[in-house]
Amino acid sequence: MQSLGLKFMAPRIAKRPGLIAVVASIVTVISAYLMITQTQFTGDITENLRNNSETYRTFLALEENFHAFSGDENLLIRTQDLSDPETYESFQSFLLDLQFAPRVTSAMSIFSLPALPDTEARGQDESASQSFYLTSSEVRSLPIRDRLLKLRQSIPLAERMLSEDLKATIVVLMLSPSEEQNTKGLSLENIETIRELAAPYKEAFTISFVGIPEIQRTIRSTLYDDQTKITLASTLLCILVAWTIFRSWRGAIICSLPPVIGAVWYFGVLAIFQIPVDFLTTIIPTMVIVVSFADGVHLYMSIQRKRSDGEGITQSITHAIATTGPACLLASMTTAMAFVGIGLGGAQTMLRLAVTGSFGIMLAFLSVILVLPTLAHFLLDRKATAKIHVPGFLKAPGAPAAWIATHLRRPTLLFTFFLSIGLVIIHIILPASFRVTDYLSQDMSIRQDEVFIEQNLGGSGQLYAIIPDPDGQKGLGAKDREEIAAIMASLNKAMSKPIDIDPVVRWMQQLQTLPSAEDNPMISRFVSKDGLSYLIPVPLGTMLAGKQISDYADSLLAQLERDDLKGKVTLAGQSLLLGREAPKLIRDLRTGLMSAIVIVILSIMVIVRSVRVGIAFILPNLIPIMTVEAYFWVVDRPLSMTAVIALTIAFGIAVDNSIHLLNQFRQTAAANADQTLGQSMGVAIAAITPAVVATTLLLVAGLCMTQLSSLPSVALFGRLVMTALFVAMLADLYLLPSFLLALERKRK
Repeated sequence: MQSLGLKFMAPRIAKRPGLIAVVASIVTVISAYLMITQTQFTGDITENLRNNSETYRTFLALEENFHAFSGDENLLIRTQDLSDPETYESFQSFLLDLQFAPRVTSAMSIFSLPALPDTEARGQDESASQSFYLTSSEVRSLPIRDRLLKLRQSIPLAERMLSEDLKATIVVLMLSPSEEQNTKGLSLENIETIRELAAPYKEAFTISFVGIPEIQRTIRSTLYDDQTKITLASTLLCILVAWTIFRSWRGAIICSLPPVIGAVWYFGVLAIFQIPVDFLTTIIPTMVIVVSFADGVHLYMSIQRKRSDGEGITQSITHAIATTGPACLLASMTTAMAFVGIGLGGAQTMLRLAVTGSFGIMLAFLSVILVLPTLAHFLLDRKATAKIHVPGFLKAPGAPAAWIATHLRRPTLLFTFFLSIGLVIIHIILPASFRVTDYLSQDMSIRQDEVFIEQNLGGSGQLYAIIPDPDGQKGLGAKDREEIAAIMASLNKAMSKPIDIDPVVRWMQQLQTLPSAEDNPMISRFVSKDGLSYLIPVPLGTMLAGKQISDYADSLLAQLERDDLKGKVTLAGQSLLLGREAPKLIRDLRTGLMSAIVIVILSIMVIVRSVRVGIAFILPNLIPIMTVEAYFWVVDRPLSMTAVIALTIAFGIAVDNSIHLLNQFRQTAAANADQTLGQSMGVAIAAITPAVVATTLLLVAGLCMTQLSSLPSVALFGRLVMTALFVAMLADLYLLPSFLLALERKRK
């Protein structure tokens, strides 16, 4: 294997530990400061779906021509009985208080729903057309309970804003633009202010923030907590396991500190360029730690093997960097290329993942190649004859692996081939799905509130039917009303909860009499700014999977087509965007990963100057990925975005171990010309097995801490990566040697 410049750099790194220590310390301190003070987290899933698709363009047109619905905040008000006079009055007072809340321009509630004009009386009393239903002369004299029940029966949207038992209602907060660029929704300070406004009324009702903005806020805050809690716990556990394995506190620190430093450097770079951590890039710190640990253990054991031969620390470090360092660099380069391949999917969020991921991996390599030798120089015992302690359980898997490679080579090749065929079939047929609430645990209050809203108020999802004015002129004439009624009748056939047609048409006609949105915020929610399009909200929950949302929208359009109304309606909304584009993003990630695999294999062929080695790497490195997919097929679950991310890490680890095996095999074969290739492979396996097993145990120990996460997706991610790590270890020890021997023998 080529030295990739490390043979030249090895003595320079080994002989300048003091300089490297000072520079690394300064960079780490600065990065840590930036990480603590300037790291940004975002839970805005919509922003991650930005692309040039028709669904996204329609979503942008909806927000521009009508109202920025994705920026609205929803309040769930719960009470024992809203019809109770004191509760009713308290609720009204709270709505008045909300007008003074930061960034709240309007609070749309059941009191905002306008009265429908009497068709016969229309034109006689113009002011009547602008009255609100609950304060109109029609119901003002009724008892509050009767007033609210009649509201539900008579006014469109009322059933989605007031529960049948009158114990829950929704308030929609329309917000002014944030001073912070690209920030939607309220800040935590704004939310706390609203909670303080509601505090005097706690005996009458409770409030909860719900809807997609609150879901994204919960994801963002939980991501921040996880990065702090899990990273710290994982690091401490890895140090403990490393100390147990190596029986040396020095070895534990030498192997554990570079991954932490690499992760700190990564966060420092993000802070410098103001790149937020989102639900995709949150995997990169884990990837940095994983790759650093894997390469660090190999480099540390290489140093110790040379010291056990009687060499001094400086000479041992130089030798390890020159011989094991190229494998570490090649592994990092291939993993970085895997991220670049993911960016080929085309979506903006995938490009960000590709750039930050590849940069993070190379920072991981720098932390290993610079920091680990420096730590070894200062911490290792100066005795030249020091022996490396390798527990028996780390060496044990090597003997059967060598025996299989030399005695069961052909059965192993056949087994791998047929296993791969089955896994490829599963890869092809396995569907992908996305559900935003998959990122919320069952015991989270936001998830419980969303379930409640879906059961009692039709859901807080955002799906809208946009109907252009039939004659292309402002105002709803008789023919316009007739065509809109026909469209709604067609939609009702496919809707899970049909909408009463006549009140909606009359309501739209009334809204057009208002001169501007400032007079009534309802107009921007149902009539476009140019007055030539109308909006009908379609009841939809946030608990639905992406495919369910997409299929539901397709069924509405199909019904319109059956009724000869094709092209009369456009469907849009944040929920539809998530339902259609998130599964596409998963498919793009899978395609990008496959592209990454091709790029990595081709790169290995070029760097090691062997097409046969590249071919030998294909199946053993694909099996860990496809095993994770097979798990989803066995449990009859569609592939999630979390799983695709786990696949990326599985591939990176599998390739890392494979390269170290290849490197050791070729070094052994070159140094022992009198040995057969099988004997050289046996020696190589015996040499790298302790490092491979130790790395797997360390990483599994660290990933166990993901089970502490409040996000189910993070916990699932940890389980999948642990599974992939174990399978990658088995593939590298028990499958790859047979492929290398078969192809190397032919080359020889």
